[in-house]
Amino acid sequence: MKFQILGSGGGEGYPALFCNCENCQKARKAKGKSLRTLSQSLIDEKILIDLPMDTHAHVLYGNAELDKVSTLLVTHTHTDHFIPNFLDVRGGVFAHGMRENVLSVYCSDEAKDLYDGIFNIVPICDDARERIVFTKIEAFKEFLVGKYKITPLPAYHAFEQKSYNYLICDGETSLLYLVDTGYPREEVLSFLEKLDVKIGCVAMDSTMGTRDIGFYPYHMCFKENAALKEELINRKIADEKTIFVVMHITHNNAGTHEEVEKILSPLGVLTAYDGIILEF
Repeated sequence: MKFQILGSGGGEGYPALFCNCENCQKARKAKGKSLRTLSQSLIDEKILIDLPMDTHAHVLYGNAELDKVSTLLVTHTHTDHFIPNFLDVRGGVFAHGMRENVLSVYCSDEAKDLYDGIFNIVPICDDARERIVFTKIEAFKEFLVGKYKITPLPAYHAFEQKSYNYLICDGETSLLYLVDTGYPREEVLSFLEKLDVKIGCVAMDSTMGTRDIGFYPYHMCFKENAALKEELINRKIADEKTIFVVMHITHNNAGTHEEVEKILSPLGVLTAYDGIILEF
């Protein structure tokens, strides 16, 4: 499986749009891997996770070819993860020669309602609308996309709506995508423990960075990332060969890329950066 993290930053980006804090100043000076766009990921160039407002930047600088994408998985409707307005240019005079004619979107009721609400106000051409097919999903109910078995997992995050993480299996290996969530609840861990799947990679939320455990329960910190790695291995959900990587890194709770690496590398956890490709 080829897993590309197009955007590794939290909800404000890093440096944040209007911020002049010490960390944002350091990131502007360091540039490179310390500059982080909004969270978005791509699997085997076919399955896209989330559609944030930095999507076009990922096409420009992350070499994402979105006309090849057949499937969009939406985690939740916060604006750093889902801007359905972008879908109005997927067709008509705006998109030619697409290699995938139809985009299948899997999401919550709230995400579909947001899409409908926007395009009841903003025009979308019939050609684009007809090429986008929505399917509403439910926690723990697996669905098939070609060779991929995808299971939505309830995220512990957006209490005002349904919010999902994903387990994505290709028949040989799996990606456990735990981004924009607090520490997984027991129902999720117990569910994963009962499955007979090989987890090749675990992508973890790290929004709370250097904060202490419990500082904010709807995101994870580095200490929780380390604890989760240990628990997944102890429960035999993952093993020593599994790649563990953190993303959704924010200026409020973490320094430059190199500073984060110094914390996580001794723990055997990778620090994502925009464009990183992991193959497993």
